Amino acid sequence: MAYIDGKWLARQERQERINLVAERAKKLQELYETGEATEYYMDTLLADIDELEKLKRVHRGEHDMLYFMYEYFSEEGNPGNPDNLIPAGVKMDDAAEFHQTLCGLLDDITTGREKKKKVAWSVGRGHAKTAYLSNGYLCHQVVYRLKQYIVLISETSDVAGDFISWARDQLKYNEKLRGDFGILLHEQKSRNEVDNDKEFVTLTNTKVEAKGIGTQVRGLRHGSKRVQLYILDDLESKENTATVDLIAKNKRWFKEELLPGLSRQEGACIYMGTIVCYDSLLHHVIKNRRDFVSRSFPAILKWSEREDLWQEWREIRQVDEEGASDKAREFYEQNKEEMLCGTKTLWPSHFPYIDLMEIREDDGTKAFNQEYLCNPTDEERQIFKPKYFTYCTEDDLKDKKLLYYGAVDFAMGKEKGDYSVVVTLAKNVETGTCYIIDIFMERVHPNTLLEKAVEYTLAYQYESIAVEAQQAQEWFAEKVAEALQKKGYPSSTRLKQIKQRTRKALRIESLLPDIQSGKLRFMKHLRALLEQFEMYPMHPHDDGPDAVQMAFSIAYKRARRKAGTTGNSRY
Repeated sequence: MAYIDGKWLARQERQERINLVAERAKKLQELYETGEATEYYMDTLLADIDELEKLKRVHRGEHDMLYFMYEYFSEEGNPGNPDNLIPAGVKMDDAAEFHQTLCGLLDDITTGREKKKKVAWSVGRGHAKTAYLSNGYLCHQVVYRLKQYIVLISETSDVAGDFISWARDQLKYNEKLRGDFGILLHEQKSRNEVDNDKEFVTLTNTKVEAKGIGTQVRGLRHGSKRVQLYILDDLESKENTATVDLIAKNKRWFKEELLPGLSRQEGACIYMGTIVCYDSLLHHVIKNRRDFVSRSFPAILKWSEREDLWQEWREIRQVDEEGASDKAREFYEQNKEEMLCGTKTLWPSHFPYIDLMEIREDDGTKAFNQEYLCNPTDEERQIFKPKYFTYCTEDDLKDKKLLYYGAVDFAMGKEKGDYSVVVTLAKNVETGTCYIIDIFMERVHPNTLLEKAVEYTLAYQYESIAVEAQQAQEWFAEKVAEALQKKGYPSSTRLKQIKQRTRKALRIESLLPDIQSGKLRFMKHLRALLEQFEMYPMHPHDDGPDAVQMAFSIAYKRARRKAGTTGNSRY
């Protein structure tokens, strides 16, 4: 074990002990190999090997949280231990990149490499943040005698109590943990100083306490010690963020009660959770508190390059008939390689891309963005609310006299990861109502977009097509014109090069009155486009709405052009 004659060995003493035992074991091994080892020497060698193994295990785990988790709380490292966090068949080499990053952060706090010692992370729901933080790290700090007063806070004291109960049970019944770190809690409650659902005190005088958000924490002490570690795990819920006043109350408690209660010299605060609404406490801390190291970890890190196939998958899944979900799964399996092209998720083995897309369809975009992508909707800032949209179907367009218009928005020269877009608008000649009926919106090579622009133009025989020609995009507009001319499409009179003079935000927001009035309508299956509208201006991309604005504009502002020249519009 990691203590000698009842004395716990701190890190430096432990390293000295490792060196001493390793040197002695080496000499005894040499005696054994030369045949000079007595029975006493052999017994000593075997004892040294066993002690060295335990010492090295404990020594590594102090500054390697991932190793500590897998060594003591996994079926592979500690088979048969009650309530292991990591199931059989999962080895440390299989750990998700996110869990490696999380454990690296916890190691930095333990070693002091992270100077701020205040951390706020938002993580998608179901990504084991509680297992690593509230369960594993809590145990780690207790068994290594690194903190003497730890307060774990969650939505309610009962929830927090469940978290510390897991740690308490491990200290009592995890035989490997007790063998390496000693007895820190007796199995019988009555033999411990304090041992209940809300708090316990170890035999080494470390106190762990469970609290709920909003409870009294300022002024808490354990003997002479103020709180040395706050573990904040999912403080917020729909109930305690239901109103602006409740959110403000949470923020006041955090600022005026919680943080002042932390030890200034020894204190650390680790806050992790899922963002439950815009401007919630966690969202506020991540965005505005410069004294916190903040990060967000969405469940989807990279989206599929084949949104067209995912749209087909959605349409199959949304059919109102028995077995639609199974048919969608079959379609996915048949096109799996293409549909997963370019994708990356935060925890691939637990949340594969297909599972997340199914959750997104079932829960809705707003809830999914909030709970899995750490991207809540600010309804105060939301411009294009879902209730403003009028939707249409193919049946709605039957027997109507329509003219078709297109717009091409090339992502070259924009922010990395922006989409290239070809959007198709149908205009009712008799009423003037416009319908967005089709869209190609992907991250593609210029040649692919060129092919798609030609393909859509010939398929719909656009009355007019707008191609953005801002600076670096101008050459692409010329390429489109040349390619269409070769195919027999009169691009010299029907293609407009758009050189924008108005800010993008003003252009996009100018669509609002026409959307509200129903003058501009949308096919409901264009999910990715509608999401960009509904999340605007919080969505990281607005390429779709920008292209829609171009198409809508040329449908109503067809400038007369001289024959034989490429159209050129400035607005």
